[in-house]
Amino acid sequence: MNERMTKTTVPKPDAATTAEFDWLMSLALDESLDAEEHTRFEALLAGDSSRAADWAAWQFIDAELELTPALVPTSGFVGRFETHLTHYEQQRQRRIVWLAASLALLAGAIVFVGTASLGAFVFLTQGQWIGEQMRTLTLAYTSMNLWLDSTVAMAAATANTPQAQAVGLAYVATMVTMLASWVYLLRRTARPDGASVSMQTE
Repeated sequence: MNERMTKTTVPKPDAATTAEFDWLMSLALDESLDAEEHTRFEALLAGDSSRAADWAAWQFIDAELELTPALVPTSGFVGRFETHLTHYEQQRQRRIVWLAASLALLAGAIVFVGTASLGAFVFLTQGQWIGEQMRTLTLAYTSMNLWLDSTVAMAAATANTPQAQAVGLAYVATMVTMLASWVYLLRRTARPDGASVSMQTE
């Protein structure tokens, strides 16, 4: 003989009803419920035993919080805290400066070691090529100095000849003549304008 067992299912409360109950419970803890809200709160409590358990737990927590004495900071707490905070900030800034300086020194050391190693490697493996390049640069520098010295000497010798002096005097005379002619031309072209201006004024 098969027996059928009937199961009673309790519908789960929806999210809106749960949120409404939490809100009303918060108002009840603050004693801020009006008559309509109080009626609704009691109805929700009676409709679900788990809500009554939650309400009892929150009442217990609220009572414990009210019995807990308020902690008042000791005298001078703010000043000590600000002093400690300032000291901490100074230490943090010093640590940052030391870290940056250490990283800069480390980077400089790495660059120096790398450059020295590369130079030593090139010098040891390419010594003959480096010597040739140094001789080439030395010859180029010597040739440039000789060319400059010869150019200066030639220019000085040329300038001391009577022909160069005559050419220089002719050039100076030509420039003076051209400048005088230009000044004379400017004065001639400006004089009629001045005369016409004086005539118009009269």
